[in-house]
Amino acid sequence: MTINRRRAPSSKVSSDKKLGGHQREGDYATLIGGKVINGTQKGDVKDKIGNLHSVKSGKKWQVFLYGYERICESRYLNILRPCLDAFPKDFNQYVKDRTKCISFKEGYVKNHGKDATRRLSNEVVIKQLGANAYVESKNQLAKTTISTCSALKNKDFLHKFLDEALFNSGEVEFLAIKDDTYKKDGLFKIFAREDVLDILSSELFPSISIAGRVPEDYNVAGQKTLLCYMKTPVRAKNIVEIEIRNDSRIHYRQVRFNMYSEDTLSLLIDRAQPLPIKYFHENVVVYGKATLLLKNLLEYK
Repeated sequence: MTINRRRAPSSKVSSDKKLGGHQREGDYATLIGGKVINGTQKGDVKDKIGNLHSVKSGKKWQVFLYGYERICESRYLNILRPCLDAFPKDFNQYVKDRTKCISFKEGYVKNHGKDATRRLSNEVVIKQLGANAYVESKNQLAKTTISTCSALKNKDFLHKFLDEALFNSGEVEFLAIKDDTYKKDGLFKIFAREDVLDILSSELFPSISIAGRVPEDYNVAGQKTLLCYMKTPVRAKNIVEIEIRNDSRIHYRQVRFNMYSEDTLSLLIDRAQPLPIKYFHENVVVYGKATLLLKNLLEYK
């Protein structure tokens, strides 16, 4: 039996995204008179006076994909270590028990239908399976994401956590976003690190994901840590999704940090609007404190 619950993009999609990212970085570097930095570090482009810029585009960004050692060595991201520890070190045991669990659920769907399977309680599944590393990992992860959320409720800690995630704790000074999703004008929009962190840490609050609805899987809430904002007075929307990647031997016990571009731009632009806005180029707009920090580099129109 082949069980495919793939959540990661295919290798072709990943390759296309990388090529698109290289093109985006090259275009931005040309516009500001900088140079592209090759590699997997946070800084994508270095400007003429040595500032590092992180360049993003597209609907959803993968801000980082870190393994166990990197998370453990991090100063603030290490609060995610218990999320990784929820999963067994032995990948083979994880896959074996995952197959056992999903095979049981698929058999139940075949015999009783999807609606009946959705109504099947997790307690019944646990009783039927007995000791199962896949199920135990999901249940433990649900506990650790609650603890992670508790830590991220502290605004000062959230500020430092985001700084390490987005800017490698001050190594990168600017976030440049090509707007394909919010205003959809295709302009590069530059924000200073300080503005980004102040706005996001002020507006975001932690939450956890709800339980999935896939009848063939073991569904439990809290498999992702979310950072949300109030999109309307009565509706919260997540900007950040932090999840554990376990889809292959290579990508096992890794933390993936994703952000949604449209929501991020909306929040940054709406909050930065009262601050100075400068047009450096017909394709480059500079917001807030970045207008002052880059005034000796960029000749504004």
